[in-house]
Amino acid sequence: MLRERHGVRKRSRSNTRRDSEAVVTGGAPARCPSCSGVGRLVSRSFPRAKGSRTVKKWAPVVSILLLAYLSCGFYLVRSNETAVIRRFGRVLTTETGTVALKPSGLHYDLPWPFARVDRIRVNEVRTLTIGSAEVEDIAGTQFLQAVDPARRAQFVTGDKNILNLYVAVHYRISETHILDYLFGSEDPERRLQALAESALADIVLRSGVDFVHTLGRNELREQLVAHVRHLAECNRLGLLVEDVAISNVYPPIRVKAQFIDVMNARADKETYINEARAYAEQKLAEARAVALRKIDEAEAYRQRLIEEARARADSFLKMIAQFREAEREGRQTYAQARQMALRRYYIETMEDILRKVAGKVFLDSGKPVDLTIFRDPTQ
Repeated sequence: MLRERHGVRKRSRSNTRRDSEAVVTGGAPARCPSCSGVGRLVSRSFPRAKGSRTVKKWAPVVSILLLAYLSCGFYLVRSNETAVIRRFGRVLTTETGTVALKPSGLHYDLPWPFARVDRIRVNEVRTLTIGSAEVEDIAGTQFLQAVDPARRAQFVTGDKNILNLYVAVHYRISETHILDYLFGSEDPERRLQALAESALADIVLRSGVDFVHTLGRNELREQLVAHVRHLAECNRLGLLVEDVAISNVYPPIRVKAQFIDVMNARADKETYINEARAYAEQKLAEARAVALRKIDEAEAYRQRLIEEARARADSFLKMIAQFREAEREGRQTYAQARQMALRRYYIETMEDILRKVAGKVFLDSGKPVDLTIFRDPTQ
């Protein structure tokens, strides 16, 4: 019996082996309870048919996503912008070593994160302010605003006075130092504002209140522009300071009335000085006119005297000529002619003198007076 059972087991094993071979080779297997397990084993060993169908299913989706990702490399630079490209963290440069700036238009580069585009408005003039404009006192809130450092910029002058200043700094990004702007500082605008405040405080501290408030505002602006430009270059901010405008300078609210009085007094002083100068100019012009008139009168008097002297000289010369002519003709001697000429001159002189003498003459009673007028000129 044992041999028969052993033979039956051998036959069953051989039948199972044939059924398995039939399944592998594609033949018709015999009915066996282990056929389902063999089929699962074969399906696990050969999964290629299912995987190929999955790849074909997802290939279009992957292609679309890849194209969409690559299309992210297109970027647009506007008309007022210029672009700096960083590829793999390194800034693109030209053959000469300068930064390669992309002009306005549509461009392409590797998409993020392989490349990064920094758009910068280089030609745009920007403005930052220090302090704030003066406002009117509303319900007593001006005092709180005046001491609020976030709203006001108060500066101490060299003569220990406090002034509020409202300053506007106009600047733009320097194209030649654009790397300093991008990588030199975390916030270049904030640093520029801090430097401008420091420069303004230094200049105001070295000046008087009258110089800052009214008299030297133009000179103060020139000094501030030069100082802020120098600080921006030394700190390599990549910013170019175009101009600095001092829009308003005003005192704190508690002493505003006193400042107004001082300004009015200064205005009155200037008014009085101008009036005095105008009066002085007027008097000087009048004095010059009087002096010119006197000079003209003196010149005319001089000319008249010269003409009279010349006329007298000519008359005397003619008279001498007549004396000599009479002597030659024998009518009278030269001495007689000379005596007659002297008598004539004496009479003319007395005529001029008596014309100027008053009509009444008071004489001392005890003294003799000689009233002889036409005496002999030879005596």
